[in-house]
Amino acid sequence: MLQIFRISGDSLYPYYKNGQRVLGRKVFSKTNIKLNDTVVFEKDSYGLMIKQVKFIENNAYFVEGTSPSSIDSRNFGALTHKELKYKVLFKF
Repeated sequence: MLQIFRISGDSLYPYYKNGQRVLGRKVFSKTNIKLNDTVVFEKDSYGLMIKQVKFIENNAYFVEGTSPSSIDSRNFGALTHKELKYKVLFKF
């Protein structure tokens, strides 16, 4: 399952710019997620988010934006594989 997302904000600038579109593939239990992959997920307090995987330990994914003011795992902790909705394939 593929989904197009529109970037809103500068959390991952300069990799992804505000208004740019990306294509994501749905994450399933067997989907391989590795360091520096970009993932889409949802956090109740923040809504739909896009970040890069910076650290993986025991099936917990620590995600970060490139901006020092980015809201990411430094704020809400690591994500489980189950929380990951999409893995970004490319931007256009």
